Order: sequence, then structure tokens, then C-alpha cells
Amino acid sequence: MKWRRVLFPLWVAAAWLAATGCSKDVATEASDSDANGYLCLKCGAKLYTDRSVFLASKCPKCQADGLVEVVGYTCPKDKHVTVRGRTGDRTGAPVCEQCQGPLAGMRLPREKDLKTWGATKVSS
Repeated sequence: MKWRRVLFPLWVAAAWLAATGCSKDVATEASDSDANGYLCLKCGAKLYTDRSVFLASKCPKCQADGLVEVVGYTCPKDKHVTVRGRTGDRTGAPVCEQCQGPLAGMRLPREKDLKTWGATKVSS
């Protein structure tokens, strides 16, 4: 009976550590990417670079100022990632490109998402 009083708090502590220690940090996962994505607001060029390479606001295709970073939105229904420019415009809430449903969870798109979107890789 006495050993139960000792083991029960240890079991509770172990269960709590297991439950909280294995959870994913949603913010870290959303801001983690292996690439940087860009959209030119002038010519519509879809571009991406390695994660360590950043482009200025000048588009390498048309040489105009108007390059913006892109973000991705994951559809909870079909898991499709819709990529849009991070512009701050008021075009309304983003919808899924495939099912036209509401999107949840903005995150940085990864290289595979950017390739699926049609982006071309550029170097510095």
C-alpha cells in the first residue's frame, strides 16, 4: 500500500512529461521552411531561393520594384497548400485553390509547395 503512494506521483509526473514533451510547437513548425518564396506584383513571376538567400524588392525577371514574399495556407479539408503574396491588401480571406473552402493556418511554404505553385528557383 505504501509503495502505491510513492509510485503514483511518479507515474503522474512521467505521464505529464510524456504528454507535453512530445508535442510539436505550432509556431516553430509554421515558421520553418527550406526556401524563400516571392511573387512579382508587376510581371507575376513566381520565384524561390534557398533558405539562406534573400532577394531585394527588385524582380530579377522584369527588374521592377514590386517583389513580395509569399506565405502558404493549408486547407483543412484536402491539405492543399495555397500560396499567396504577403501584401496586406484587402482582397478578402484566402480560399483554397482546389476546393474553394476556407483556409486555416498561415505558414511559410516549403520548396515542394513553391514548386507545385509553379515557382522557378533563382540564385542570388
